[in-house]
Amino acid sequence: MATGSLLLSQPLHLLHLLLFLLLLLAFMLPKTISVATGDDGTASYYVPPYERTECYGEGSSQFPESNFFAAVGDNLWDLGAACGREYEVRCISKAQSGPGPCKPGSDTIRVKVVDYALSVSSSAASPKQSVTGADLVLSQIAFEAIANPSVDSITVELKEV
Repeated sequence: MATGSLLLSQPLHLLHLLLFLLLLLAFMLPKTISVATGDDGTASYYVPPYERTECYGEGSSQFPESNFFAAVGDNLWDLGAACGREYEVRCISKAQSGPGPCKPGSDTIRVKVVDYALSVSSSAASPKQSVTGADLVLSQIAFEAIANPSVDSITVELKEV
């Protein structure tokens, strides 16, 4: 009789262990897998001429052909490791009244980091960035692809790709 109860208890212990592991996985999995949505931040823009960048120095070859590029603020700079990173950026600002800050029908754009927005030698270290404290300072073309150019800054969702 002891043998029969021992055989019944092993599957029961195995079942409890399996349930425990599934619960543990259910609680840990969302913390280890990145979600499809990105982080919220702010974006401003700067205008040409784009001459010198903190990442690549001088020369026009550093800019992507699309002219969708950005300088980053302290939150994203990562001691220069941000150079060359690419972000998907989407305008999510809400209008208080009148025309909204986001360009109607705009989609996500992809920008390449080429500069540090707070560098003294950068043309991205614009008054707009200093005033707004933007996480991203987009090229004018990139900004106008997703936002109304009459606003100085927008709220964006950004995701590193």
